[in-house]
Amino acid sequence: MGTVTHQKAADSAPTAVPSAGELELIALDCDRALVGFEHQPDPEENARQIVVMLGCGEQLVSVVTRLPESGRDARVAGALQDWAELLDRGPGDGPFANWTYLRALARAVRSFTQFLQARNGPRPLRPDL
Repeated sequence: MGTVTHQKAADSAPTAVPSAGELELIALDCDRALVGFEHQPDPEENARQIVVMLGCGEQLVSVVTRLPESGRDARVAGALQDWAELLDRGPGDGPFANWTYLRALARAVRSFTQFLQARNGPRPLRPDL
């Protein structure tokens, strides 16, 4: 899907401000990572999604940390703290710990994404929802 496109963008320009479309693709990746227990991915897919979340998170952290603290909201401050702790701690042992790690990364990335989407203005209505 769109993962490859925005992952390449994150790899080539980690400090670039993502477009509205790129933010939407990142949000979809977060949705894929935040599925319920009964839909958790197999270990290989989980590892792939962790790589995607780390790439997206690196890009978004670079963007939000360039903003003055007064321009960030509480959700960004909390997500930055969570992000730093997640990177320091890393994933745990076993499939469930790795899936939990993926979900924690995705929650932080989603917070950055939602903040940037709100900052960029309202999202267009989607008639299919």
